[in-house]
Order: sequence, then structure tokens, then C-alpha cells
Amino acid sequence: LAAIDNFTTAFGTAIGSAVLKSIDAIAEINENVAPSGVNLRAGLTEDELATLENVEEVYQPDIIVLLTDGANSRGPLPLAAAQQAADRRVRVYTIGFGTTNPGEMSCTREQLGSDVFGRGGGGFPGGDFDRGGGGGGFRRFIVLDEPTLRGMAEMTGGEYFEAENAEQLLDVFLSLPTYVTLQKESIEISAFFSIFGALIAVAGV
Repeated sequence: LAAIDNFTTAFGTAIGSAVLKSIDAIAEINENVAPSGVNLRAGLTEDELATLENVEEVYQPDIIVLLTDGANSRGPLPLAAAQQAADRRVRVYTIGFGTTNPGEMSCTREQLGSDVFGRGGGGFPGGDFDRGGGGGGFRRFIVLDEPTLRGMAEMTGGEYFEAENAEQLLDVFLSLPTYVTLQKESIEISAFFSIFGALIAVAGV
């Protein structure tokens, strides 16, 4: 709760960066997932690339849940970041919270930082501001980029959800996968039987 209290809002939506940071966080606890800076496609043959791109292969047990109410405006491209997740067999579940119809941003000057608006709207490239200049009134519209969110989910084997209010958002969270993904792993057990056999032999003596 203390960490949530320290959250601050800022201009810009960095969807791609969020995915890459999530990959790095997963890599710290799952040795089978390479960090985002590792190019898994380097030096692969066409057949190996085809295998890498087959999203029906076994997935990692970790997932990324991406919640956004807007469109990417800075940082790495979302689909490029999603490709890195797909290469690592990490599913991305995207949630579009809001509407595809333009909506007015409700953040205040204080929430975004006074320097953002101190240049007469210069802090918002292409922003739709009320004409008043300087520190006058402002109006910024946001819109949900559903095609990109759907593409990210499809690319990684995840799923896209949409929610327009808090009730729908809660339903989405309850729909997220909570089951355990099983993975096959070969383990050498001949040593165990050798030890077991030796113990039986000793007992027989």
C-alpha cells in the first residue's frame, strides 16, 4: 500500500517499455526466460525461426498482464516488445480500460507536473489544447488503441479483454488465467536406482 501511495502520474504511455520491464522481472525468477536485451533470433536457421514463431509450443508459467487506457506514445513499439515476449513463450494478456471513442483526459496540472504545460502545450506534441497560451486551460484527448492490444495478445498466445468501467474491469481480472501450466522436463534418475540397489545389497549382507 505504501508503494501505491507513492505512485505519480506523468504524460505519455509507454506500453512497449512496460512489456520489456515485465520480461526482465520474469527473467530474474525464471532461468528459462532470457532478459529483454537478448536477441533470441540471432544466427537461427529458417527451420529454427519457424519453431520459435510457433505460438502453440509450450508456454512459460509466467504471464504478463497489461492494463492501459490509451495508446503508446513513447518508448519501444508495443508489437516489437510483444515479439520478444512471444519468442520467450511468455503470454501477454492485454486489457483495454476505456473506450475507442476519444475521451477528455482528467489529469490536473499538478498531477502531470507544471513544466508539462509551462510551454503553452509544447509538452504535448500535437495536443488538442484550448487556445489560451502559456498556463491557460488545456484539453487533451485520449483514445484506446484496440488493434495493437489485440495484436499483442494474439502474437503471444494471450487474450485481449475490454472494460469500460470498474465492474467490467473486476470481471476481467477474475477471468485471467489462474491455473498452473505444466511443462515436461527430463530428469536423470539412474543414479537413484544405483544407490537404492547398493542399499539393498548392503542390507542383504
